[in-house]
Amino acid sequence: MAGKMKYDTPLVSIITATYNRAHTIERAIDSVLNQTYKNFELIIVDDGSSDNTSSILMRYTDPRIRVFKHYKNRGETSAKNTGLKQVRGEWFTTFDSDDEMMPHAIETMMNVPLHFDKTITSITCNSWEPISKTFLGKGLNEDGYIKGNEVMPLCEGDFWGLTKTSLLMGDSFNENLLGIVSTLWYKINERANGYYIHKALNNVHIEGNDRVTNLNNLKINYKRQILHYESLINEDLYLRITERFRPEEFYGLCRSGLFMMRISKNKLLASKYYELLKPYKKGFLSDLVVKYELPGSIYKFYFKLIPRIKNKLRRFK
Repeated sequence: MAGKMKYDTPLVSIITATYNRAHTIERAIDSVLNQTYKNFELIIVDDGSSDNTSSILMRYTDPRIRVFKHYKNRGETSAKNTGLKQVRGEWFTTFDSDDEMMPHAIETMMNVPLHFDKTITSITCNSWEPISKTFLGKGLNEDGYIKGNEVMPLCEGDFWGLTKTSLLMGDSFNENLLGIVSTLWYKINERANGYYIHKALNNVHIEGNDRVTNLNNLKINYKRQILHYESLINEDLYLRITERFRPEEFYGLCRSGLFMMRISKNKLLASKYYELLKPYKKGFLSDLVVKYELPGSIYKFYFKLIPRIKNKLRRFK
């Protein structure tokens, strides 16, 4: 769908959160500046980098680039939310600071609502891994209309795309959750008329081990985990969709939430998690621990040690 693009096209906002990626940020920025679609703004949020990321960003004078800085590392979702607040475009996307857009990426996606179907409000494409030379997104195999919340939970891997800004409706990423960003996308998908392009328009470089916030380097403390599950129980849409399409994942999340709420003695939220778990039968021991309010030490033992024991037993099968 690539072709010549006029300059009176809608503004596309590109949000890039970065943390200590001085070695990759130039590649990412240059791939945006090299887009055949010219009407964009690049919103870069430096999430408290301690390397020379800031000095690299200062080299860029293109007026379409706007840089914002967190003076302390606040995490990926916080950085992206800062970017969302600055969006001026009719369309937006988030773009990782170690990835690389194909030169025609934005143009190819924008041609869908501009020249194919004006009712489209969300465009999804695939991603490419340069080393293995494979698609990173699995589950979609041809161009076509998609219902995001029916398709997204059945897909795996990395997809990418553009979203009409009006679909946000004031929502943002839940910064209290650890490692879950789908809660926002599920809300957007409920409102979107989606289309999928079966092309890899984004090179995802996975050879490094850096992330905007590397959870492996964080000491996730007890209070942070409690906050996570206190917030998760309020994400009704996310839980409903996960239960429908990924029941095992749903059960695991709710069981962990129940344990953590009982350990923290939050009876109200514990009862909410328990109600979600009541229909499930997972064996005598699991059902026993879920059903009864045992001492917190027993929950901690079960939560931490039983999975390890099960994994060791599997090795002997």
